[in-house]
This record gives sequence, C-alpha cells and structure tokens, in this order.
Amino acid sequence: MANPKVNIALVDTTSQIGREELQRVADALQTQVSRDFAPVWDKDATIHVFSRMTDIPLGFWPISIVSEIDVEGVNGYHWVDDEEKPFAKVQYRELWPLTVSHELLEMLVNPYVNKTKLVKGIDDTGQEVEFLVEVADPVEDNDFGYGIDGVLLSNFYYPAFFDLTKREGVKYDHLGWLKEPRKLLNGGYISWRNAAGEWWQAFMVENKLIIRKLGDNTPLTTADNSMILG
Repeated sequence: MANPKVNIALVDTTSQIGREELQRVADALQTQVSRDFAPVWDKDATIHVFSRMTDIPLGFWPISIVSEIDVEGVNGYHWVDDEEKPFAKVQYRELWPLTVSHELLEMLVNPYVNKTKLVKGIDDTGQEVEFLVEVADPVEDNDFGYGIDGVLLSNFYYPAFFDLTKREGVKYDHLGWLKEPRKLLNGGYISWRNAAGEWWQAFMVENKLIIRKLGDNTPLTTADNSMILG
C-alpha cells in the first residue's frame, strides 16, 4: 500500500520570484516527485505555492526561499522545528530550484533526519557504519542534475545505492551516473556515524575522496558542502 502524499508548501519570502515562476518550479517539482521519485522510494507529495508563510495550513511541510539563510556557508538545508515538524530553507540564488529539489527529496525520505542505513563503510576499515539516508548528497552537483520543463532539478540515488556489491542492470541513481554502489560523484558527499558514535563525512573533490571527522552530533544536512570544506 502506497504511503499517503505529503503536502509541501513552497513560499518565496524574498519578493524576488514572481508567482508565475514559482508556480513553474512547483509544477516541475511535482512532475519529478510523482513521476520519477515516488515509484522508486514510495514517497509522494503534492506541491502547493503560497504567497506568505502565514498562509500555510496546518500539516504542511514548508520550503521557504530566503534572502539570507541562517546557517553560515550553505545554500539550503532541511531540519525539524521545535514541534518536530519537517521544514526546509533555501537561499535565493541562480540555481535555487536545484536546491529546492535537493531538500524536498531528502525531506520526503528522511523528514526527521534520523533515518540511517547500517552497511559496510566506504573507508578502508571494513567496519559497518550508519549512513545518514540523504538521497541527493552523493550526486548533488548541478553538473549531474536534469531538467524538467526548463527547470534544473537535483539528481538522487536509488535504494540500491547501499548495496555491498555491483550488480548488472541495477541503477544506483536516477540518471545512471553512478556505476557502483556507495560511490560519490564529483561535488558530492555522504555522512555516517561509526560504532563509537562519531560523525564523519566523505566528499569527492576533483575525483579525490576526502574523509573528515565531524564530531558526536548529527551533521546538518545541506545542499552545499562549503561548510565542511571551509
């Protein structure tokens, strides 16, 4: 039985995006979620456009486009508020629809930022770790996105991404850029917690894998890794 659809509220708080443009992006997101994403992840949503945050009905998960984001060095993130309601914020910039797509898809699969997958890590220790399930991070760079009705949207990985071995005929991401499971595309990253409770991230920069310890708290999920690299 399919999961019920989530109601998503898309709101521009910057006054920089016209209603027609915002609706065009919402329509592209709707196509992506219902046509491309839901059949793979069994997570569907209805995208609604609102003029103001105060117009959003109860039960909707808001994605707000903001002039200045309240986390330094990122273009967007998704989290939960004090009432445990999922939300996302995206900074207004040239590729803001790509970031909205990124955060939307991740919010649908991991709305409370607590879903992990226990599987062998990507480092050389051979130990099992808990990967944070964030479906856009490893393939997030705009070079690997795709267009719907002229709107550039984010690529995303498939559940087979966490397979231990490569299988012929299996897709690991929507566009087929990944040829093996648990790999990163250039500009992508992944987060995990080890048995000691420490959080780590790996990112691919110019075809070089960089691994760095974050600490003991859940990493903020973002559509930009400059916070880590910086």
